[in-house]
Amino acid sequence: MSGHLYETGFLKNVKILREFLSTLKDLFVYGGILPALWGPSLLLASSTLLEGHCSPITALISFMLPLTVYAYDYLADSKVDSLTDPRRSCFSERWGKPIIASCAATLILLLGMCRDPLMATLTVILLVAGVLYTGFFKGFTRRITGFKNIYLGLIWSSWTVIPVAPHALTASHLVVFTFIFLKVYVNTAFSDYKDVESDRLKGLKTLPAVYGENRSSVILQVINATEAVILCAGILLGLVPGIGVAAVILAIYTGLYLHLKGEMDIKVATLIADLEGPLHIILILGSLRVPLTL
Repeated sequence: MSGHLYETGFLKNVKILREFLSTLKDLFVYGGILPALWGPSLLLASSTLLEGHCSPITALISFMLPLTVYAYDYLADSKVDSLTDPRRSCFSERWGKPIIASCAATLILLLGMCRDPLMATLTVILLVAGVLYTGFFKGFTRRITGFKNIYLGLIWSSWTVIPVAPHALTASHLVVFTFIFLKVYVNTAFSDYKDVESDRLKGLKTLPAVYGENRSSVILQVINATEAVILCAGILLGLVPGIGVAAVILAIYTGLYLHLKGEMDIKVATLIADLEGPLHIILILGSLRVPLTL
């Protein structure tokens, strides 16, 4: 009897642990954690390329901000996603509101600790802009092809350059702003491949939905090459430090997953693409000229 009870209790604990690990996995895959890592990664990259400063609190804010927006966006789209991505839809409907509430509370706490009026203002503006895309600006994507990617590119590049250069914008800032804008455009457009069916149901004119996989891949390859050329020019002109070569190498990484997309499962390809954001941290590892200040 006791052995049976022990076995039952043990198996019950294993089941609970398995469910917990499964929830953590879903949080990572469907909760927006991986794409949200683009925030601190690009902010740190921008700080390195512009030889500026980035505090740990600012880096955390740059993670919580997009995570909040992604959670809101996934929850808002959960009904449509149920037709094309039922697992993400179920996860969003179950955990979306608690995640949004937790992220918002954490964001408020971090802004209070930061005590930087510029950061607080910029965070509120971009948070509202992110939420408004889902509720309002997404309609523009029904009329303007690629509007979503332009919109997100402007948000990301503004977020990663303005905090580093709050007082003056120079040619160096323009180079980095353009580089990040194009990089985000390519990545967000690539992520649209996994949502082609749902985007067509919503009537959204994303690049893959309008031009198909092959033609849109060519367009993205050209944009990716352009961003690499711009950054190389910035390095040669002395506008960007030599460590920027690492970002050029990551443009090669982008070109490879764009080229190999057809040979991979689209969800695996999207995962590989999202990993590019965190990989920008190698810019920090390659340079000691970016002090982290509290």
